[in-house]
Amino acid sequence: MNPKEEKEKAVWRQEKLLEIKQELQKSEIIDKFMEKTYPNSKEAFIDEYASAKVTWLEWGAKQMEWNETEDLQWLEDARKRLKEIQQKKLFDVQCLWRAEKITIDQIKLTIDFMYWEDNILNCPFIDPVSENDLEMYISYLQTGNFEQEQWFLDRWQDYEKIKEAYNDENSERNFPEWYEFHNSRTGLSAYMLFPDIRGDKEKFYRNLWSEELKKKTKEAEKEKKQEKQIASFFAPLVDMNTERRPYLNYTKKGWMTWFVNTYEDKQTQEAFQRFGGEPRFDDYDEYLANDLELLARSGKVIPITGWFDWKEAIHKTADTYRREKIIEALPSAYQQYRVSVDMNLPFETIDSVVMYWDWYRESILRGRELNGEPRDFDF
Repeated sequence: MNPKEEKEKAVWRQEKLLEIKQELQKSEIIDKFMEKTYPNSKEAFIDEYASAKVTWLEWGAKQMEWNETEDLQWLEDARKRLKEIQQKKLFDVQCLWRAEKITIDQIKLTIDFMYWEDNILNCPFIDPVSENDLEMYISYLQTGNFEQEQWFLDRWQDYEKIKEAYNDENSERNFPEWYEFHNSRTGLSAYMLFPDIRGDKEKFYRNLWSEELKKKTKEAEKEKKQEKQIASFFAPLVDMNTERRPYLNYTKKGWMTWFVNTYEDKQTQEAFQRFGGEPRFDDYDEYLANDLELLARSGKVIPITGWFDWKEAIHKTADTYRREKIIEALPSAYQQYRVSVDMNLPFETIDSVVMYWDWYRESILRGRELNGEPRDFDF
């Protein structure tokens, strides 16, 4: 999907979400349900249901198409692996830059690496993916340590936590398996020993900014406390928490299915079913279900890897199949990637950290100012 189509899709989601919420707010059916439930249940349910319905309408109709386009799924997965190759290069560059062994025109602060993480294929100061890079990654895929994906909050350029994970097995996150494999082949684990000179400088300025912020916050809280004391002196002592009705338990098994089948139109009911129906919370093993579905869609007999636990046997079999399919798709993904690189065509740009970057940048500039230095990044 190109940027224009993605933008149009985002606008559609936002408008559809608002439309559904407004319909639910005016619904007499919802009001009837809420008569015997805690009032706040209504807002919580509307938010949850509207978001889910947008998802069903957007993706439910495509579910069967996805099942018929498995090759495209693996090609897209292979493109993600090309990005992982580049993430390791960027992380190595970050280690060098933080140790002040190199300078980079596009990098002024450590937070800038987060931007290039999101736009890794457009990163101008690392070499493009080479055939040697591809061969090394395929070798990594053939090992038993292949990591399908990181936890959704873990980032490839999270320098501090990744370095902590390298030095401490009890760290909150893991050291990426791809980084470990790459280091074992290149000897670049030595980069993990470099000092974080630049990071320490930024912390110094941010601490000055933080202390000023704490002082201002403390003063504001003191004023607010005084205002509350005055207000409480004149306010009547009335217990306002008289509500005793229960919350609506819309996550109860079967409840969402009943609601959709009873009150939704045919289009929504079909989208709901194609998407997979209601979420299953109790003993539902999503990890196992995904692996079983993956193997079922393969269209061939796949021998199950022998293991003492049948679930683990399924996971290992699915992992092997997954790695084989990615290896098959990588040459095509690489060929498409090289066409874009050779023709100097930009890849999709994501501005997901711009707001955070502005906040971080201002904290450094203010810290510099508090230390009697110019408001710039020349330090």
